[in-house]
Amino acid sequence: MRKLSTIAAATTIAAMFAIQALAGPAGVGVSKPNAEPDAATIAELQEAGQQALRDGRNGNKNNAAFLRKNYEVNQLIDRLKKGDQVDPSEIDKALEPVHVP
Repeated sequence: MRKLSTIAAATTIAAMFAIQALAGPAGVGVSKPNAEPDAATIAELQEAGQQALRDGRNGNKNNAAFLRKNYEVNQLIDRLKKGDQVDPSEIDKALEPVHVP
């Protein structure tokens, strides 16, 4: 199941880059500060945040990295919902699993 969600996330991100590439040169488009956020991206980010919490509860209870990851993902979701511009690399990073040092 995890592999399937990883593939779905990678496909979504690849589609985002393809759409941006087909959109034309940078700076030509019209800025839409009140544009609706991508519901699929938000759903994937919400799942990533919930997964971090689940992973933290399953044998990693003393590791704050899982709580931090959930917080960072939720902050990114809030920015998307407000219509802020978000770098695709931030979304990629948010969809990655927690790396415990």
